[in-house]
Amino acid sequence: MERPTFSLILPCYNEYENLKILVPDIVKGFAGLSFELVFVDDGSTDGTREEIRRLQKTLPAVTLVERPKLMGLGSALRDGYNAGKGKYLISFDCDLPIPVEDARKVADKLLTGNVDLVLGSRYLKGSFYEAPTKDIRKKKVVSRCANLFFRVVNLIAVTDFTFNCRGMTREAWQKIQPQSNNNFFLFEMVWRASRHGLRIGEVPVRFYDRKLGKSKLQLGSEMSKYLKQFFKLRWKYLFRKVD
Repeated sequence: MERPTFSLILPCYNEYENLKILVPDIVKGFAGLSFELVFVDDGSTDGTREEIRRLQKTLPAVTLVERPKLMGLGSALRDGYNAGKGKYLISFDCDLPIPVEDARKVADKLLTGNVDLVLGSRYLKGSFYEAPTKDIRKKKVVSRCANLFFRVVNLIAVTDFTFNCRGMTREAWQKIQPQSNNNFFLFEMVWRASRHGLRIGEVPVRFYDRKLGKSKLQLGSEMSKYLKQFFKLRWKYLFRKVD
C-alpha cells in the first residue's frame, strides 16, 4: 500500500461509544486527503478493540496497537507515532474534545511546508474552551496559568503546550523523541522541538468537555508530576545540549 500523507494517532481506553461518532467525522473531515488511523488501545474492556477490528474490515487503513493496560498518554503517543507510516503525524484524543475540522486545521497548516510542529491551542484568538462546571472551570484556570508559566520561563512563543491536538513532520518526530510516559510528554515535545530549532506554529481549536465515558485525568496528581518533571528536565539539560 502506498504511504499515506497523514497518520492520525488516536490513543484510547474504553471509548467504544465515542468511536462510533468520531470515525465517521474523521472520514468526512479528512475527505480528499490520504490518511490512516492508528489506534493505541490501553486494555479497553468496553468493546473498543472489537469496534476497531470491525473498522479494519470496512476502512482501507486502520492499525491497532494493543497494550495490556493504562501506561500513560506519553507512552501511548510514542507507540502511535512510531507505528504511523504517514509523511505527517497528527494526534488527538478519542473522547471528542475537539471538532474534527479543527484537527484538519493542523493538517492544512502542515501542508504549507512552513512549520515542523503544529499545536492546536485553546488560548489563541478564535479558540474556545468549554467550562460548564466548577471543576472544569478550575481545570481551565490551572491549565491557563501553567501554560503562561511555561511560556515565560522557557521563552517559547507558544500559548498551549499541554493539549493533545498536534501534528508534525516525520522528520521532526525522529528528531524530538520525548522520553516522558505521562502527560508531561506534551510539554516535553514542544520544549525539545524549540531546543532543536524546529519551526513551531499554532492554530486555534475549540475544546469541549467530555460527553461520553469518564475522564482519566487527575488534576492534582498530574500537576505535581508536571512540576517535578519540568524542573528535572531543565536541570538535566542546564549545561548540555538536548539529545
